[in-house]
Amino acid sequence: MSKLPPISTVELNHEGNNLWPLILRAEEAALAEATKAGAPKAGTPKYTDNLIGARVVGFLLQDLCKHQSDSFGLIPYRYLVREISLCFSVPGVGVGTEAEAQAQYRAIYKLGLFYRNHLMRVFRSDGGPVPTASHHPSRPSMEQVRECIIKEMQTPTTEPDTLIRDGYRCVLTGAYDSESCDKYPDLDARAIAEQANVTNTQCAHIISESAQDDDKAEYAASVMAILKMFGLTDKAESLVGGNVNKHFNTFTMAANLHYFFDHLKFWLEEVIGEPNTYDVRAAKPSFFTRTVGPPDRRVTFKVDPDVEAACRANNKPVPALPSPTLLAIRAACSRVAHMSGATEQIDQVLRDLEDTPIMAEDGSTVDLLTSRLLQSPRSVRITA
Repeated sequence: MSKLPPISTVELNHEGNNLWPLILRAEEAALAEATKAGAPKAGTPKYTDNLIGARVVGFLLQDLCKHQSDSFGLIPYRYLVREISLCFSVPGVGVGTEAEAQAQYRAIYKLGLFYRNHLMRVFRSDGGPVPTASHHPSRPSMEQVRECIIKEMQTPTTEPDTLIRDGYRCVLTGAYDSESCDKYPDLDARAIAEQANVTNTQCAHIISESAQDDDKAEYAASVMAILKMFGLTDKAESLVGGNVNKHFNTFTMAANLHYFFDHLKFWLEEVIGEPNTYDVRAAKPSFFTRTVGPPDRRVTFKVDPDVEAACRANNKPVPALPSPTLLAIRAACSRVAHMSGATEQIDQVLRDLEDTPIMAEDGSTVDLLTSRLLQSPRSVRITA
């Protein structure tokens, strides 16, 4: 978790610069509150929700201004500027008073926690892996698999699955899917000829699939809250239910990478001017390198040439590639979640909940449970 930069170094335009002093004062007040508590854990990201809230607002504002050239453009920055500006207006208190200042800080915290709660629900996944196994287990050759793809595409509601679109490979490392190589001898022969790695792969989602399992209404509200900021309110419906598995929201990823992706440990930053090309960025590059390899890897998404050729030959639509806009939104949220300490906070809270199965009699677990409850979208009132 990083402290917000001073006004002299923050990367904002004049609108953001006018708002920055209030955000800094809110952060300082939250720090003072944590220090004053005097508890052993005061000042850590575990239970300092107000501090996380202030930093989410600050880092999100800075990130959206810095990345205006990304696919989502200037809309989210302007939207957040308006949201923060509303925090200045506090009815019922005297202008310039301490009561007004405290009310403004609370408004900043509430806004930051609103976005923390929803971005965690939409982009972070603590569910199990999604397998990428093909639906054609008896096919002995890639040619027959392609024939089956074309047959499926004759049904308007059916699309070839993501694994086939990606050529049975992890789109980041190029490693072939081990189950598919075992199933298709010609694919295994291709992997051997290319001296390519073979590994277990899974289907990764840009917008989380498992997040909607518990309560689809809350999931839809979270998707709406995030996409509204990015000017994509009309797209929210397309990301609820089975649509979350559409090609624009999925891609094939090695299992070890998938875990880190789901936990917002790395993200994909689009390369401006190069379509469907991304740089892999990690929250902790040295740790990422030790576990899965160098993070500064540039990748280009493309439909497998054999699949594309088969689709065009049969006058069928070529499967869509992952959405650059959704990837850009996820990248922004991942960066902010890391810089603000939100990911560190939820990791620690979940660990503590595992270690604290019941309420302590002395009340020492109250802050823990309060922090966890605040991370539920139920605790946040969503306004139009």
